[in-house]
Amino acid sequence: MNNVPNNDIIDFNELGNAKFIQEDYHGAIADYTKAITIHPDQAEPLYNRGNAKYNLEDYQGAIADYSLAIGIDPDYRLIYNNRGNAKNALQDYRGAIADYSAAIASDPEDATSLYNRGYARNTIEDFRGAVEDYTAAIAIDPLHVEAYYNRGVSNYLLKNFKGAVTDYSKAISLEPYDAMAYCSRGLAKKGMNDFSGAIADLTMAIRLNPDDPTAFYNRAYAKNALHDYPGAISDYSQVLNLNPKYTHIFNLRANAKCNLGDFNGAVADYSLAISVDPTDSFSWFSRGFAKNALEDFRGAIADYTKVIEIDPSYPQIYDHRGSAKCNLKLYGGAVADYSSAIELNPEEAEPYYYRGLARLDLGQQHEAALDFEKAAAMGSVLAAEAITKYC
Repeated sequence: MNNVPNNDIIDFNELGNAKFIQEDYHGAIADYTKAITIHPDQAEPLYNRGNAKYNLEDYQGAIADYSLAIGIDPDYRLIYNNRGNAKNALQDYRGAIADYSAAIASDPEDATSLYNRGYARNTIEDFRGAVEDYTAAIAIDPLHVEAYYNRGVSNYLLKNFKGAVTDYSKAISLEPYDAMAYCSRGLAKKGMNDFSGAIADLTMAIRLNPDDPTAFYNRAYAKNALHDYPGAISDYSQVLNLNPKYTHIFNLRANAKCNLGDFNGAVADYSLAISVDPTDSFSWFSRGFAKNALEDFRGAIADYTKVIEIDPSYPQIYDHRGSAKCNLKLYGGAVADYSSAIELNPEEAEPYYYRGLARLDLGQQHEAALDFEKAAAMGSVLAAEAITKYC
């Protein structure tokens, strides 16, 4: 084998390269393997075979080849970057960072490795380190659109919304038809409470990609914040059209309907939420609230009772059920509920005041006076007025 001319090695490597270009990665691996067998002391065929394995998503095999190549030529900078990519694909982010760092140590002007290390750092929530790497990559390559975008992501996660908007804006200037960049800038503006600006960006994102439920969802949030409840409802409905699995939207759309006074529509949406998750106490409570607004007090009591079954430690639910019982003149039951609320939270004045009112209706004036006095001592103006009026 040692008598085989060196040209044969080059030929096999080049044959592998030709197949690699044609995306015949299996064929390329076969040729690179022949080149490696003929002359195992060359790093390049191992590196190339590693790349072919990487493209076949054989990341462990790629790492093995890259490692062998590094053992032959520790100064082969590209191998470290690509081995880092393979480790990144296997979610070995710290291992990837170590490899990218080795590539950068070999060439501090390597914008690709700086960018890749930034991405890996962002993944392990080292957002400040990621920003530093993206910034260094941008200094080397001022047109690196992905570095601007991902620096925006890291800044957003650092709650540096203004910096994120600046980064996304630069990415948009370089790629003006990138729907994701508009969507992300909209999210950053939402973080700054610039809801009008967020809506403008999210609307642009939707024009560029009308099938993205995320943009509709966040635009609905911004519209809701601006009290555009019909617009929010429309967007929430579109989210469900695009992805029916976003079942938490039922509650959000119901809340917007409540804000419009459409309690029947809200009840329908809360019912859908309950059908998805019968243990969701918030949906039961909210439906009870909407039923109460419709003066369906028995229905409200039934829903509030379900909340108590799921979570009996929620004092406010007893207040609400007590109120509904008062509306039905079930004053004894109301007193019992207000008493439960007081037991769970004895420092709250409101249940004492309302229990006092219920006791008045039961003819228990002395007990009512004690409740009013307790509530008044805790700062309830209504209770103090009740003492003057009833006691």
